[in-house]
Amino acid sequence: MTTETDQNLPPQKSNAGIILAGAGFVVLCGILYWGFMQEEPAPTPVEAPVTPVAPPVVTPEAVVAEQAPASISEPTLEPEVVLADEVKTIIEAPAITLPESDAVITEYLPQLNSGMLGQQFAMSSNALERGVAIVDNLRMGNVPYKLLPVGRPSVKFPFQDNGLAVTLDPVGFERYNGLADTLAGVNVAAVVTLYDMLSGVLEEVWSGLGYGDTTFDDAALGALNMILLAPATDLEARLYKDEANWRYEDDSLETLPALQKQLMRMGPGNAEKVQDKARELRGALLDRNT
Repeated sequence: MTTETDQNLPPQKSNAGIILAGAGFVVLCGILYWGFMQEEPAPTPVEAPVTPVAPPVVTPEAVVAEQAPASISEPTLEPEVVLADEVKTIIEAPAITLPESDAVITEYLPQLNSGMLGQQFAMSSNALERGVAIVDNLRMGNVPYKLLPVGRPSVKFPFQDNGLAVTLDPVGFERYNGLADTLAGVNVAAVVTLYDMLSGVLEEVWSGLGYGDTTFDDAALGALNMILLAPATDLEARLYKDEANWRYEDDSLETLPALQKQLMRMGPGNAEKVQDKARELRGALLDRNT
């Protein structure tokens, strides 16, 4: 039988839940109080994570760069200081004048190895002027007997007549052996040296002849070329007498310059000696101008 008092009381189950909730709250407060009231413990050091480092990659270029020595700077060349008393002044020798030329030729003559031919040429005055005139005649194919230091042979040139034709007698070539041997022995190097010493006055004398379109160098080479162009002696070439002179029947020979016909009358051997010397002198003069 339920009384009125029992009906006003709350159920037992509800009171137990309230009690449990309150106890939990008290416990929670205690935990929070304990946590805040305790000293804060020292933080535990945290080690930084170790990141593995890959070994460096060594390239050939890097090895060369490491092994290459430090660049060495080139030494600076300081300009050489020349003291005033060390300066040498080069003074050129004065040019030889025309009045002085005879003495220079006479003094230098022994080096030419020209024998009696050179001595006779240097004995007379105005040797240089006569030499220029000889070159002028030779280049035109003339034989300037009056200017040359040698005269005509005293013995007439012999001929041989077989009844069919008149030709040169080889015996007559011997008259020119001495001249050919003398010319063959001339010292070309000494001639060119003397030529260079006198080049200024040679050109002066040459210009005085009125040749404004050419130089004495050209004239000298022209004379040597005239000698070199002489044909070989034709021993079978026929001759005929025209009053006091003997002439070639072959017009191609008769019309040759007098200088070249004179070389033919000297004979093959002598003409070869003269032409060899002319060729040597021509080469030396050309080498001098290069």
